Amino acid sequence: MSSERADRGAAYMATLDPGLEGALRKGMAPIAPDFADMMVEFGYGEMMSRPGLDPKSRQFVTLGILAGLGHPVDQLKGHINGALSVGITPKEIVEALMQVAIYAGFPAATNALRVAKRVFAERGVSPLPSSGEN
Repeated sequence: MSSERADRGAAYMATLDPGLEGALRKGMAPIAPDFADMMVEFGYGEMMSRPGLDPKSRQFVTLGILAGLGHPVDQLKGHINGALSVGITPKEIVEALMQVAIYAGFPAATNALRVAKRVFAERGVSPLPSSGEN
């Protein structure tokens, strides 16, 4: 696979997580390697790379959608990591996920916040002020 779209997709994925494309390809290789090509080329190379929104805005939208769906835990975890990588703070992530409760329900928001809690622990970050801050 080598095309302008594939290169653009791979570059965008690397901004979220340098290992994202490789993990996607490894995970899909035994069952649907063509699906990985589609995700890289279309999902990231065409849709996520569009010029209309900056990466932070796209991650906010993606977090809201994934959290609202209520079930794509692996994808939500990856995009919370991606959100942190493009400069969204843990506090902003929590606020965005709490907003989900209004439209998708408290169970969806609760599940998303639990995923965020695990990601924050893995990354050693917190949405709460340290004990010395007000």
